[in-house]
Amino acid sequence: MHDKNLQYFLDIQSHQSELNSLRSFAEEHQVPIIDQLSLDLILQLIRIKKPMNILEIGCAIGYSSMHFASVCPSIHVTTIERNTEMITEAKRNFTNYGFDEQIRLIEGDALQAYEAVNDRQYDMIFIDAAKAQSQKFFELYQDLLTDGGMIITDNVLYHGFVADIDIVRSRNVKQMVKKVKKFNQWLVEQKAFTTNFVNMDDGLAISIKEYSND
Repeated sequence: MHDKNLQYFLDIQSHQSELNSLRSFAEEHQVPIIDQLSLDLILQLIRIKKPMNILEIGCAIGYSSMHFASVCPSIHVTTIERNTEMITEAKRNFTNYGFDEQIRLIEGDALQAYEAVNDRQYDMIFIDAAKAQSQKFFELYQDLLTDGGMIITDNVLYHGFVADIDIVRSRNVKQMVKKVKKFNQWLVEQKAFTTNFVNMDDGLAISIKEYSND
C-alpha cells in the first residue's frame, strides 16, 4: 500500500523539466540522488522558508543543488563534494544549466571543509553524504545555521532497514543501520533543534533550529 501511495503522487504530478532529465542519467550511471517526492517536499519548504544561503553536504552531479537554486535567482548554494568524477560532472552541469553564478562548489572532504564555507551563515543545510557520518556533519556545521533555519537529512530510514533491522543479513549493512538509528535517536535529543521525521521515500529528518534568547 505504501509504494502504491507514492506511485499515485508521482503519477498525478508532472516532473518533466530540463533539470529532471538528469534523473535518467543518474539512474543509468548509478549515481545516488534524492528521490523525487522528497525533493518536491524540500523545494516546497524552500518556497515557504525562503532561505537565501543553502549549504549542501554531498553534491554528486549537482542535481539537488541546481533544483534548490532554481526556486529563486536570489538563492545561493554552497555544495561540497570529494569524488573527482562527480566534481567534473557537477561543474559541467552547472555551466550547461546556467547555475555557475548561484552555486559554489567546494572540492574536498566535508569533514575538513569547514574553513572553506564558514564565510557566511546558512538558512538551510542539506545533508546527503556518507550516512555513517551524518552526526559528525550535523555537529560540525550546525553553528553556521541561522536561528530558525533548518537542517534536512536524507536517508534516515536507510532502505527501510532502520525500522526492521532483523531482516538485515549483511554484517556491514547491519552496522550501518545501527549508526543511522543512533543518529536518529541523537537528533531527537538535541534541545537546540525541533526535529520531525517524514516517512517518504528513504526517509527525511527536518530539524529546525530554535531561536536564541540573546
